This record gives sequence, C-alpha cells and structure tokens, in this order.
Amino acid sequence: FSISYYFLSTPTALIQRKYRANCLLYWCIISSKQPNTLSQSQHSRPTLTQMKVKSLLFTAAAAIASMASAQDQYPEYQDYADGYEQDNLYENYAMKQQEKGGGGGNGIIKIGVSFGLSYVIGAKVHSSRIAKKMKAKHLKDQKALYTQYYNDVYKLEEQKADQQAIIEQLQAALQS
Repeated sequence: FSISYYFLSTPTALIQRKYRANCLLYWCIISSKQPNTLSQSQHSRPTLTQMKVKSLLFTAAAAIASMASAQDQYPEYQDYADGYEQDNLYENYAMKQQEKGGGGGNGIIKIGVSFGLSYVIGAKVHSSRIAKKMKAKHLKDQKALYTQYYNDVYKLEEQKADQQAIIEQLQAALQS
C-alpha cells in the first residue's frame, strides 16, 4: 500500500492526474457545445434529461479537477521526516505472533456460542411478548363467548316463561 501510494504521490503522477482532470473538464465543456447547423426556426432546445446529464458531467469534471489540484497543496509525510526512518513496530509484532503459533484459534466457537445465546435470548423475549398478546386476545374472546352464552340462556328462559304463560292460557280456555 505504501509503495503504490508513494508512486501515486510523486510529482510526475500528480502532473499526470492534473492533466487527466483538465482533459476531462475540457472534454465536458466541448461536448456540451453543439454546432449551430440549424437555422433559428429549426433550432431545437435541449431536453431536460440532456441538460441534467451535461450538468452532471460538468460537476464531476470540476470535482475531479479540484481534487487533483488539491493533492499538491498538502505536503507528504516524508517531507517532515528529517532523517527518521519508518518504524517496523507492526512487523516485529507480526513476527512474534507467528513464532507463538498464530492467533486464538477458537474464534469460530466463540461466534457460534454467542450466536446461539443471542438466538435463545431473542426467542425468549419475542415469545414472551407474543404469549402476553395471545393471552389477552384469548381472554377477550372468552369473555365475549361467555357474555353471548349468558345472553342466549336469558333469552331462552324468557321464551320458556312466555310459552308457559301461553300454555296456561290455552288450558284455561279449554277447561272453560
């Protein structure tokens, strides 16, 4: 990574990037101009889509040009190094880890256990929520069923009492 970054940040690479950005900007400006071959009465106006595409290309070219010119404003880290060499601290650490035998090795087991525990805990939480909702729903349905049952029994008792009264009236009419 550092080698490729070094080559990209050399003055030659900066000039090449700036040249490419300027060429792209110039191409966008040139391509947005159309030759005026039609007469004034035949001249058609660009559509909204064409205008959007042109403005998008121009904006992209301007952004690339400004980024390329901003690259050379900021000096490189090596400019301030003053004889200090880049340390090899990470390389030394990596070599010691390889000598030890690598990393932990139980990573997949830890991931599996944590996944299993989180699954069980999540299932417990969600199932308890649904159980509460279902219990409330069934209690409401049971209450409605009992209310309907008592109303039906009361109506049947009233009908029975009315029928008994009619039967008694008919028997009294027959005996007289």
